[in-house]
Amino acid sequence: PEKGDILYDGMSYTEMNEDDQRDLRKNIGMVFQGSALFDSSTVEENVMFPLKMLTDRSYNEMLDRVNFVLKRVNLEGSNNKFPAELSGGMQKRVAIARAIVMNPKYLFCDEPNSGLDPKTATVIDNLIQEITKEYNITTIINSHDMNSVMEIGEKIIFLKDGVKEWDGHSELVFKTDNEALTDFVYSSNLFKKVREAQLKEE
Repeated sequence: PEKGDILYDGMSYTEMNEDDQRDLRKNIGMVFQGSALFDSSTVEENVMFPLKMLTDRSYNEMLDRVNFVLKRVNLEGSNNKFPAELSGGMQKRVAIARAIVMNPKYLFCDEPNSGLDPKTATVIDNLIQEITKEYNITTIINSHDMNSVMEIGEKIIFLKDGVKEWDGHSELVFKTDNEALTDFVYSSNLFKKVREAQLKEE
């Protein structure tokens, strides 16, 4: 970074040695906006990649873990398929499987339902929410999709021009007087009506 610092459990990432950085990566899973799958690799190879890079497990041990997470995201038996053979939603599920294959403490998701139809987007949102609870993961989602934010978000942070403008529980989003947040949220007529209904109830 040009300035600032990246802290993990009180330790500066830029000051860590390679072993500490490697240990940190084991605790973090990442779902990229475009899934970021390797086109020339199979589903199995894509999901196994972090295990090969960060562990010394045997092939059979890695395969068992890959099969376990593929089953969890409802892609059991898809090991030998290539990304081009999968739908957008299936590619996203492969990306989620790869992100959780190391059983991380933290899961970062960048616009996880971007480019998906509404039904599939909801499936992906629900899957992330279920996995977060099942594995007791802290999940951080970057999104501008208010439907997704309100559906699965708990602690909300609203950024404006790269700076934190507002933070609070999702239930407070419709009650805040923060002008920047309300302008963003209520660009949708649906959420305008929700806010009006909530204010009337009070």
